[in-house]
Amino acid sequence: MRRTQAGGDAFTFPHQHGILISMKILLVQPNASETIVGFGSMAQTEPLALEIIAASVPEHEVKILDLRFDPSLGSTISSFGPSLVGVTGYTPDVPMMLDICQRIKSQDRDIMTVVGGYHATLCPQDFDRDFVDAIVMGEGEITFRELADAVERGRDLGEIEGIAYRESGKQVTNPQREMATSLNSLPLPSRHLVDHYREQYHLHFWESPYSIETSRGCPYHCYFCAVWRFHRGKCRFRSPELALEDIRMTRSRNILFVDDNFLQDVRRAERMYELIRAEGMENEYWIQARSDSIVKRPDLIEKWASIGLKTVLIGLEKASDEELASIDKRTSVKTNERAMEILRENGVDIWGAFIVGPEWTRSDFDALIDYVLRMEITVPQFTVLTPIPGTAFFQEKHEELTTHNYQVFDFLHSVLPTKLPIEEFYSNMARLYSSTTMGRRELMRRVRSGEISPQSLKRLKEILKELTNPQAYLRGSQIAWEHPHG
Repeated sequence: MRRTQAGGDAFTFPHQHGILISMKILLVQPNASETIVGFGSMAQTEPLALEIIAASVPEHEVKILDLRFDPSLGSTISSFGPSLVGVTGYTPDVPMMLDICQRIKSQDRDIMTVVGGYHATLCPQDFDRDFVDAIVMGEGEITFRELADAVERGRDLGEIEGIAYRESGKQVTNPQREMATSLNSLPLPSRHLVDHYREQYHLHFWESPYSIETSRGCPYHCYFCAVWRFHRGKCRFRSPELALEDIRMTRSRNILFVDDNFLQDVRRAERMYELIRAEGMENEYWIQARSDSIVKRPDLIEKWASIGLKTVLIGLEKASDEELASIDKRTSVKTNERAMEILRENGVDIWGAFIVGPEWTRSDFDALIDYVLRMEITVPQFTVLTPIPGTAFFQEKHEELTTHNYQVFDFLHSVLPTKLPIEEFYSNMARLYSSTTMGRRELMRRVRSGEISPQSLKRLKEILKELTNPQAYLRGSQIAWEHPHG
């Protein structure tokens, strides 16, 4: 039997803010795995994707439940009474996403369960379960709005592009939906729905930050990355004027631009700088940028530093040109080092991200530690090369995987065989952080200057306690061994 409605009559609610509210929708941010302790606490930022989805259905009453801080799924279902529940997440969240959907169905089988996000888009087969009613594949703003309308009105789900749904116990996939040609046509996020969680959000030592998206996609095709596959190799931008409007809606000095390469369109980045400067905003900004983009326009870094740019995350990835070529990064060590020099000249913190190969020996770890210290990288980040489901790299390495438990596809555990004994490999992962992380003297200087709050310092110590502890990594591997399929 085709499921076209959540069950029962469509809900009708009184007018709210001049809009007729017709249905209750609950959007859920999964909790990090309870069994792999500590790593998820490094970055707990607002669920921007859910805030944007919420803004796409203004005619409905929407609630966002962030299970990272509020484990009240059952009681929220009972008190709020949603007709539809949407859940999103990345690959490590898949077991939790499935568990959430199953719990919802066990509590009220008439509630429609919907999943979305990168993994659900690239691997919809992983959600081919009788307790998952629909999958939104790709961008969700238009698709989710049409899905909600169909659920409310009892319409045929087969008419909705960009979803998979269950019919007669099988997963049926509809035609792909074209992506929005302009991000300006999409709504700004409904940030007020997570205001009660705001003080608990953080990124490293950035307190209560707001996440802002001004572009989508990446023109580069790094073979380990799923971003360009999700966005089908396309890049789209929001106008500087609309980005400024989004910034105006924030109520914190800390702004995270989550664009994959903020400097991809330098003219747009320069126009945003001009607008922010003219507005007289006093914020601190965190961006992601490629090193070649920084090197091409060092003047842009200088300009942005003058209005509050504090940190740039660069995917340095490797410390040799040979290794960079092996992952199709299309940059060079020389370019990376010049980019870091430009950042240092402008007083901007370097958040340097590196990829550790499972084939590494102790000498490779030693070389990376020396390089990070020599380059004076403020916030080093080390991730293990991981085949992401849905990429060609995953297909290439599928037979070599040591586990299919998605919980450990978190870039801090190796899901491929390591050359070193696994205990020694993780001992070296812990050593990367213990040898290179910001020293106590620098941490205390930043606390005294107000850059890092006492609360952030306490959290950093807790995070580092995990990252520098080999046993913390081994706990995750033990789970993968005991439960190879999640």
